[in-house]
Order: sequence, then C-alpha cells, then structure tokens
Amino acid sequence: MKAKEKMNMHRQSRVLQSTIYFPVILGFPLIIWTVDLLLYNGPLTLNTGEHPVQRVLGEVIASCILTLFSFNFLMSTRAHWVERIFGGLDNMYLIHRRSAVIALALLVLHVAISPRYPELNPGKPLGVLAMLLIFFGIALSAAPFFKRYVPYHKWLTVHRLMGPFFILGVFHAFLVRTLLGNLPLVRTYILAIALTGIASWLYRVLLRRWTRPYNSYEVTDVQRFGDTVLTLEMAPTGTPLQSLPGQFAFFSFPGIRSGEFHPFTIASAPGQGRLRIAIKNLGDFTRSLQKKIRVGNAVNIEGPYGVFTQNRGSAGHQLWIAGGIGITPFLAMAHDLEKSELHVSLYWSVRKKDEAYFDNELQELAERTPGLTYTLWLSDENGPLMAEAIPETKESWQVDVFICGPEALRKSLTAQLQAAGIPRQNIHSEDFTFR
Repeated sequence: MKAKEKMNMHRQSRVLQSTIYFPVILGFPLIIWTVDLLLYNGPLTLNTGEHPVQRVLGEVIASCILTLFSFNFLMSTRAHWVERIFGGLDNMYLIHRRSAVIALALLVLHVAISPRYPELNPGKPLGVLAMLLIFFGIALSAAPFFKRYVPYHKWLTVHRLMGPFFILGVFHAFLVRTLLGNLPLVRTYILAIALTGIASWLYRVLLRRWTRPYNSYEVTDVQRFGDTVLTLEMAPTGTPLQSLPGQFAFFSFPGIRSGEFHPFTIASAPGQGRLRIAIKNLGDFTRSLQKKIRVGNAVNIEGPYGVFTQNRGSAGHQLWIAGGIGITPFLAMAHDLEKSELHVSLYWSVRKKDEAYFDNELQELAERTPGLTYTLWLSDENGPLMAEAIPETKESWQVDVFICGPEALRKSLTAQLQAAGIPRQNIHSEDFTFR
C-alpha cells in the first residue's frame, strides 16, 4: 500500500473510544438474550430450587465474558483494519487491558451467581481451572507490581497462554448444563463468538508470521549516549519498510532475546534510505540491547503501526510538544517537512542540556526548513513546560497540537491546552506504554 493511501486512511478514520466500545460490545449479547427470551416459552430453570433470575443472569454474564475475551484476541492480531477502527494501536491496547479487567470482575460475579449442582460434570472442573488460570494471567498482565518486576519474556509467555485458558472456558460453557439448548439465537451467538476468539488466537500464534512477513534489516551504526539512550541505524537487506513519519514498528534482534518484539518509534523520514530508532534504557530488554547490540546484527521488523502523524490534523499551523525520548516521532516528522507547506512550532522539554541528544540536529533542521521553528525547554532551569509559556496556544482552534512524552506531561498539557481554548479534537497524543 502506498504512503499516500495510508495517509488518506488516517484522515478518514473513525476512532472507537472506550466510552463507545464497552456499551456496544456488552450491549450486543444483551440484545441477543432479550430477543431469544422473548421468543422462548419454556422454563427458565433446569432444576428445582434455583431461581430463574439467578439462572439467566449467570449465563448472560458468561456470554459477556466470552465476548470480551474473544474481541481481545481479535485485537491481539494487530490487523491494520482493526487498528484503524480503534484509531491507533495505543488506544486499542488501552481498551484491551480494560476489557481484561472487566472480564475478570464479571468472571467473579458469574461464579458467585451461577447455580451449583451436586452431580459431577466434566465442565465443572474445567470451569474452575479456567477461572484460576485466567485470574492468574490477567493479574500478571495488568497488576502494576507484576508489570514492574516480572521480566518481559516471562510475562509474554504467560500472556500467550491466555488462548488455551479461553478454550478451557469455552469447553466449560458447552459441557455444563445451561439454557443454550433451548435458545437457538444465544447458542448460535456463543458458538460464533467462541470461534472468533479461538481463530484470532490461532492466527496470532501460528499464522501471522507467514501471512505478514517481517522486513529484514541490518544494523549499520550504533551510537550510545552514556548509559541512557541508544540510537540504531539500519539498512534493509530485503524489502524496505514503508512507513509514515511518526509511526512505530515492532523490532526483534535475533541473538538478543530472540523472538521478542518490542515497539520503537521510527525516528527517520521515509526518504532517508536508512531506518533509525532511538531507545531509552527503561527495562531488562533495553539494558540488554544497550550492552550487546553491534554493527552487523540482524533485525526483524513488523509494522508499521500508529496514527500519530502530522496529516492527522487539518490546521495549517501545528504545535509539536515532546518530553524526553518522546522527541523520536518528531525527528521523523521534522525531516519530512522540507517539502511541506505546514508551519510547525516544535518544543522539546528535557531536564538539562546534556539530555538533549538531538538538539544540534533539530537546530540545523530548523535553520534549513522555512516552516519549522524549534525551542529547547530546560525544566531544571525554567520549571515544567506550561501551556502559558507557548505563544501558539493563543491561536485556539487554528492550531493542531501533537504531544508525545511521559504520561504526566501529556495529561497536564492536554488539560492546560483545553483550558486555553484549544478543542480536544485538535489535541493528538499517543500512549506508547503497551505493557
């Protein structure tokens, strides 16, 4: 697909936010159940002694759990058409995490409400096992303590096992005694949603590697800025990656945690011939990469992803605000400005001057690019970057704002910019913390 076509898709995309997603995704099975129950004239209990509301509510909750998990597996395929629906992989993964937490809460509620029978049934132990494994998997994936201290490769292994855990839950749903045999619409829906989840997981772990081949590159230059930031320049050894300025990709380094793919923003413009990324030392993988990467190392790349590109805005003047390593997408976007008619003001906030590793490069770009002005903000000297210190915020709706950096910076500046009169739809940001 050509870069121009991708650009048009980003302009026309409709972002599915969590405020819309959850009412839709949970409302649909409720509608199916309502219609089927209205058409059904039989008993709503399977045993004497149980309450109809208890029976129906327990099974409705189970169908909502299966729906949330199934669509989470669909999201995990990272299909481009799915990403476009959610307006970027960052928004999609945020909804993915919230879905898992909601599903876990519903799972506990399902166990508490559902009727219990004394007779043995193969579905009962499967249900208990699935519940325990899913609880463990979601806790490991979402709990801040585990996310902070569990090595990424171990976390990833457990995360991949959520597929088999889900399959156990599906078998439980069809083996225990339920109303599914009496409700054809509900039965068809549960079967379809279960098959969607299983097929998505199978595609993710078995087929995606072959349907979407990696782009192969080789490291041609390594620069280390102390023990903090590493930049890699790479040349293609096969088909080059086609990306838009501001997008990111998933990178794997065979021989250095082989099989692990990590997201990094592309810091070079498409026409530069070589691919460049800047990596901050933030965890066990980046520390390992900092020590072991060498010129000549092979790199596998999957992507590109993301909609954090300057064509996302419609105003002729854009304000770019970066915090720390959040400068990386703007490096690519700035290099691509030389043939653009956009007027851009770039602000880069760092604590002190020796952390501004790309300052000289950005100054040179600003000097030879008529539409680009660049300001370096040193927070140790000037305090945190505030909207009131940026003249462009006085332009209100006539400016599009792009923010990339730590979460605290993004949230604070977004609130300040809105208070200054800039509409929320004119403020664009991307959350790169996928894990």
